Amino acid sequence: MKKRTFFAIIIAILFIIIGGAGTAFTQRQLINERDQNAINKKIPTKENKTLNINFNSPTFVTITKSDDNNIYMNKQGVDFKLDKKKQVDCTFTEEKDLSALTINNPTVSSEKRYPFSIINFNNYTDDTVYLRIPQHYESININGKNINVSMSDLSVDKINFDISNGSIFVQNIRSNDISQIKNDVDFTIQDSKILDTLTATSKQYDINVINTTAKHMVLSTEMGDIFTGNTKGDMDISSKDGDVSINHTTGKTNITTNHGDILFHDNAIDFDTTLTSSNGDIKIETDKSSIQNNRIEFEATLGDISIFNKNLSSDRKYKTNKGKISLQASTKNGEIDVDELDSEDTHYGYD
Repeated sequence: MKKRTFFAIIIAILFIIIGGAGTAFTQRQLINERDQNAINKKIPTKENKTLNINFNSPTFVTITKSDDNNIYMNKQGVDFKLDKKKQVDCTFTEEKDLSALTINNPTVSSEKRYPFSIINFNNYTDDTVYLRIPQHYESININGKNINVSMSDLSVDKINFDISNGSIFVQNIRSNDISQIKNDVDFTIQDSKILDTLTATSKQYDINVINTTAKHMVLSTEMGDIFTGNTKGDMDISSKDGDVSINHTTGKTNITTNHGDILFHDNAIDFDTTLTSSNGDIKIETDKSSIQNNRIEFEATLGDISIFNKNLSSDRKYKTNKGKISLQASTKNGEIDVDELDSEDTHYGYD
């Protein structure tokens, strides 16, 4: 073995040993910093009706209910990008019927604190703020930019998310109204019940509604996709360039897209349904009785219509006058395709 090769092997072994030792040391530091950075605050509250939660910097936050009339704020985890000279802090003010909680995370530091570790810890983060909110609030407003919110197990009359450039995940919520009014947010709600209206808008991110009931759902995107599964309630859905996938719904449905495709997947169409696209394809998956026993009106201006593998290539329109339920589908520059679905089907036809 040449001396140069032997020397290279020795150097490589030394780098592995040094890197491994550095990683082990960094892991111990990580544990210590997580313990040092933990913050626990208890905030007494009056029984006001409205709570505004404001975030002044990017934050991962989990929100759930409190078992008493106090707000509890717990901060756990570490973020090596944050300035360790500062700690997350909050201010709480109360006026007549209005409470405001403002949370400030530390500013970003560009210092690379662990340059010798094999694993790049400098971009590591599991920094999360946990909030427990009293049940006496009737309205909760959450405001901020670059906020990632997870909310669960709350019963509140009204919830409003005024968040941009982040994500919202809502689970097991009971409310009269839930709304997300800003763009550029991934929005997911599941296992929830809304007495009146669910409103969600997004510019380039997705909207997902799963196992959720609302009297009226208003969902809109520009470039993001919309997916629903096992929903109850009337739906008004619009998308410019994103696809829409509706799976097993109970209630009137009105869907409009510009360039996006539409999938309507339901084993029994029992409510008026209108599917409209300018340049997208429309695919309907349902049982035969939903086509044979309902009032059907299909129109494909420049495309074909196919029903249960029967291509009506000579027709741009298909219409029947049976039944009381209306099923309408129209596309100017796309296809309309109807496939048979088993009456016992329960799966999602997302893909």
